[in-house]
Amino acid sequence: MGRTYKLDGRGAVELARMGVILEEAKDISIALGDVGYPSQVENRKEIHDLGRKEYVAGLHDKLAAIAKFLGTNEWMAGSRLTFVDFYVYDLLDRQRLLFLPKHLNRFPTLIAYLNRMENLKGVKEYLNLDAFRPMPIYSPFAMISGRADYKPSE
Repeated sequence: MGRTYKLDGRGAVELARMGVILEEAKDISIALGDVGYPSQVENRKEIHDLGRKEYVAGLHDKLAAIAKFLGTNEWMAGSRLTFVDFYVYDLLDRQRLLFLPKHLNRFPTLIAYLNRMENLKGVKEYLNLDAFRPMPIYSPFAMISGRADYKPSE
């Protein structure tokens, strides 16, 4: 898909940056999924609560790493939008929707990045559709955001 829309990497530096941030974002996404879908059936609520607490405790460091990686660049690979930006946008948007704003608001560069993504032609129009719904993110079986009326918390 990235190649089709010319959103793939160009050159060694861009490709390396894309690979690094994609793997970091995947790790964070998997950790968040583990919070939403505890693997144990017994004591599921307790396991979720503990996992959520641990996730939130590390959230600042996770967001700080992404902000540091982005630095003064406009996009994750550098000066050019790539498919990785859509993956990272989705991850950051989930943080914004699932947790209190105080976490993401500590990083103005990430807020500016989200705004750039949301103002892209096509993205902006999609987000303004009447049919667009930010929630639920996960299925009704998830312990986090499985309902349209989900409210962010710690």
